[in-house]
Amino acid sequence: MDRSASSPLARRNLALVDRYFECLGKGDPSIAELFAADARWLAPQSAPVGRLHEGLEAVLALMASGIGLYDSTRPMEIERTASLAGDELVYIEMTIRATTGSGEPYENHYVMVFALRDGRIAEVREYVDSLYAQRKLFDPVGLVSPLDVERA
Repeated sequence: MDRSASSPLARRNLALVDRYFECLGKGDPSIAELFAADARWLAPQSAPVGRLHEGLEAVLALMASGIGLYDSTRPMEIERTASLAGDELVYIEMTIRATTGSGEPYENHYVMVFALRDGRIAEVREYVDSLYAQRKLFDPVGLVSPLDVERA
């Protein structure tokens, strides 16, 4: 299901989010220009990086922390399965297929909510099967879920 953006602003917002995914897929450092200076990213709390990341530097550091989790010599496929764009929010449902840094196949389903302000990404809320991501991406490189730390 792909819902067309109904207003000119909604179409621009969807185009901005599409540009984000293009930059992400290519490892393009100009991705930083798409975010507001006071950007925020809410990652699932069960992930090793799970918390609210506030400010552009913190958001970029979060994205950089993913380097090494995936095999950069192999393509990452981002398949958008649904989207809904409005004047303030863009919702994307997608599947990411990649090869992990340890050589294992990775296929996980995400919903991401982008809040946009003044032509920039102001906030991202990420929803994902965090247990699958933990086992496939984080466990092999020794990054522990805060939930596992609490039980220890």
